[in-house]
Amino acid sequence: MRRTAPILVAALALVACGTTTAKTTTVTTITTAKVHVIVTGQDHKPLVGKNWHYEVHVTLNGKPVAALIHLQLLFHGVAVGEVGKHQVKNGFWQETFAGKGAFPAAARGQPLVLEATVTVKGHPVAKAGWAIVAQ
Repeated sequence: MRRTAPILVAALALVACGTTTAKTTTVTTITTAKVHVIVTGQDHKPLVGKNWHYEVHVTLNGKPVAALIHLQLLFHGVAVGEVGKHQVKNGFWQETFAGKGAFPAAARGQPLVLEATVTVKGHPVAKAGWAIVAQ
């Protein structure tokens, strides 16, 4: 008991001294990187009933990143066609609309946008689009 008493007194004295004069300042810097999405189509004037290719690239700080890519066709900002949802690990998706159903005759002359809505864990949703008018 004799050995622990001086150690206990010394520890209490240090704690008491530290609580009255010491101040702790913590500085936290949060850097929010922006998700960057690029949609690129074969051209802006796909032909009705013909194949048409597009690609989507997703990056964070300039490097490909895993993401959920939701693709839709928009007419004056309103979704008129569901292309699909694709989970990618490498930040890249490509697809070819093929055959007679690629762009139906009813789409001829209509201004559309192939829009990619991209979700990356821990970051705000990002969007990009590619304007088209079927011929």
